[in-house]
Amino acid sequence: MKFCLVVGTRPQIIKSQPIVREILTHGGKLSIVHTGQHYDYEMSKMFFEELKIREPDINLAVKPRSSANQLAQIIMKLENPLRKLNPDVVLVPGDTRSALGAALCANRLGIKVAHIESGARSMEFDMEEEVNRRIIDHCSNILFAPTPWCRKNLQKESVLGDIHFSGDTMYDVFIKFKNMLDLNKPSNSKSVIMTIHRKDNIEDISKITKIIQLAKKISSKGYDVIFPIHPHTAKKIKSFGINLDGINIIEPVKYSEMLQLLSNAKMLLTDSGGLQKESYWLNTPCVTLRKSTEWVETFEGGHNVLVPKLTNSSFDLILRKLSNKKVKKQKNIKHFGNGMAAKKIVSILLK
Repeated sequence: MKFCLVVGTRPQIIKSQPIVREILTHGGKLSIVHTGQHYDYEMSKMFFEELKIREPDINLAVKPRSSANQLAQIIMKLENPLRKLNPDVVLVPGDTRSALGAALCANRLGIKVAHIESGARSMEFDMEEEVNRRIIDHCSNILFAPTPWCRKNLQKESVLGDIHFSGDTMYDVFIKFKNMLDLNKPSNSKSVIMTIHRKDNIEDISKITKIIQLAKKISSKGYDVIFPIHPHTAKKIKSFGINLDGINIIEPVKYSEMLQLLSNAKMLLTDSGGLQKESYWLNTPCVTLRKSTEWVETFEGGHNVLVPKLTNSSFDLILRKLSNKKVKKQKNIKHFGNGMAAKKIVSILLK
């Protein structure tokens, strides 16, 4: 059986790692296409190497233009490679521009589409990823839901493809690395991890200014605010002339390094989807700087809270969470499967 995996961003690479391994274990033929959506290809390369995934067979090298322009590039540049490869199924992980472009292109060519991590919903119409994943789900032949809630969303929307609850392939990767790294949370942690990259946060000068001010306030209370800064975020902050003094700025880190930072942290401040899950699995309290999340499972026990607007009361809430000496253990981590999602996905595809 011939598979084609299309990726373009670091989270997609992480989600795909156990699937790549499982396909090759079963003797499947696999082609990997990198769209180049992540404009710093060397950063993506770092993840391929760490996760022991071979170099992509094809790099479309799309240009970092507007979202519509880049989506059009992905669809046009992917058409001929897909015709030549003629796979039995195109694997589309996540909800990125690359995922949408691949799903639409394969669908138009009459090639079956399998959506990995389908059914996630934030109900934010103005969020690009939300629109992407809804369209992908409705043009996919096979849909793999990472949680029961995601499966329920797909059933409510009456998608045309076959729905399967598989568990989360990111949880597969997490379990492997957690055991390998022997992650244990220190009792006296004073670090706070912050990651910001979403368009509505970084392109609004008022929002990003308030987020940086929040980080500085937390720092003034004796916490080490560690900010692995995304290149695009750094560029925007610089263009706005925002001072980052008092915040521990570091370069983007490898997957294993991020898990170690999260495991050692007192709290995570983020607008990322994947990191909300990883902080939940590591039992590190999370504050999500968004008005909604697609991972409602992480709300359990007050582990994750949404902060859509930064006010004095928001800061007070964060300080209260930081002062909590005991964090409730998650009860239903199995929402995300048993760490064998890739085995289930590949088994279903081979059948």
